[in-house]
Amino acid sequence: MYRNPFYLGWNKGWSFLFFLEGGIAKIEARGFGISITTKVKKGESPLESADRLVSKEQRIRKSRYYSWVKSINEEQSIKQSFNY
Repeated sequence: MYRNPFYLGWNKGWSFLFFLEGGIAKIEARGFGISITTKVKKGESPLESADRLVSKEQRIRKSRYYSWVKSINEEQSIKQSFNY
């Protein structure tokens, strides 16, 4: 079986940096070879901001993972149809 290159735990491998830029509170998440930054929304705690940021990235990675699995399954079914 192929290894899943898109697996992501909630905050495994992530580091977070909270900072002010031009008077606007922002959060930066770094991990898995990427860096993503977003504004901290009004009334949102830093933990909620981090959760929102990583959750969005996790949805994107899951989508990529399912596309990857689909392509692998299609590839295997094509190979099997040629073998018969």
